[in-house]
Amino acid sequence: MTPSSLLLSGAVILTALLAIVWWLRHSLRGLDRVIAAIPLAFAISYLSSFLFRAPDYQAGCEGICPGWWGYPLATHVNDGIGTPKFAPAGFILNAGIYYTAILVFSAIIVLLAEWLHWSERRRRWRIGFVLAAVLVPLALLPTFAPARQPQLSGTYQRLAINAERAWRWQLQSNRFSDRRLVVEDVRLHPNGELHRICFRAYTWFYLPHDKIYVDLEPTGVRAAGGGVIPLSESCWVQP
Repeated sequence: MTPSSLLLSGAVILTALLAIVWWLRHSLRGLDRVIAAIPLAFAISYLSSFLFRAPDYQAGCEGICPGWWGYPLATHVNDGIGTPKFAPAGFILNAGIYYTAILVFSAIIVLLAEWLHWSERRRRWRIGFVLAAVLVPLALLPTFAPARQPQLSGTYQRLAINAERAWRWQLQSNRFSDRRLVVEDVRLHPNGELHRICFRAYTWFYLPHDKIYVDLEPTGVRAAGGGVIPLSESCWVQP
C-alpha cells in the first residue's frame, strides 16, 4: 500500500473506533446498530462499483491509462483493454469508509433529533425531519462532493473546464437533473481538428444519468457542438 493509502486507512480506523465507542455508550441498542452497519457498508461499496465507472482514458497518458469502478476508492481496476479486475484491498477499504460514514452520519442525525425533542413530536413532524435531515442531504451529495475522475493537468484540464462551462452556458444545456459532470476523457474529435470532451453526468443521490460530449473549436475555448447519449454508448463514435 502507498503512504497515502496507509494514512487514509489509519484515519478511517481511528474515526470508526471513536464512532463505535460513542454508539456503545450512547444507546442500549448501540451494539446492534454498530453490527448492522457492517453489511450495509459492504453493500454500498459493492453498489458503488455499478454507479461510479471510469473507462480507460488517454488524456495525459502515454497510450492508454486503465479506468476503474467504485467510489471513493477503486473496487475494480481495468487491465488496459477494458476488462475490470477485482481489487480486494480497495473494496474493503471502501467499505470501511462507508462504515465510518454511516456511523458518524447516523450519530449526527440522532443528536439532532434528540436536541429537537423527537420523542415529543408527532408523526407528521418526524416525517418532515427525516426528509430534511436525511433524504435532502443525500440527494444533494453530487452538488457538494466531487467524484473521482482522471487527474488532468495543463491543456487537458483547461479543455475540460472550458467544455463544462460551454455546456452549461454557451449551449444553454444547464439541465436541472445534472448535479455533477465528471470527465471521462479528452481526445481529438473524429475529424482530427476539434477537441472532444466526454463527461459522465450524475443526478440526485449520485445516480448516473447519461453521458455528455462537447466539441470545442481548435482554440479550445468555444463549443462547436455537443450532445447527450446513453451511458451504454461511446462518446468517440458520435459524428
